[in-house]
Amino acid sequence: MPASIYTEKSVKPDDAMLAYDLSGTKPYLDKIAAFIEREYGDCSPEWHFYNKKSGWILKMGAKTRNVLFIVPCPNYFETVFTFGDKAAALIFNSNLPDSIKKDLSEAKKYAEGQTIRIEARTDADLDNILEMIRIKLMN
Repeated sequence: MPASIYTEKSVKPDDAMLAYDLSGTKPYLDKIAAFIEREYGDCSPEWHFYNKKSGWILKMGAKTRNVLFIVPCPNYFETVFTFGDKAAALIFNSNLPDSIKKDLSEAKKYAEGQTIRIEARTDADLDNILEMIRIKLMN
């Protein structure tokens, strides 16, 4: 599991750093934020430095809900979702790829739900991420 490429607590990531380090996937991050804002209102991205091991992580929310976390990696990023039972059931009955369903079925169950990580590298990845946001926010 990769950690964030941003590990210096004193250097908070900005758009210029993301554009350079995420390379061609930065537009996907922008589309995710725009989608949340357009569909659910008030997209609230917040950078958090949890510790040296995980580095800087971008938390994205809509209104009062946590939607997903973004983990910047070299030339791409990972999205991290936590789904409760209702949302997980919707994912299992969705048209999302079997690989996502498998990852979710194998994810350890915690009180807040099951957490999975999805890489954002391609247009298909972006489509899957947007669908997962829809499912997350309908519950």
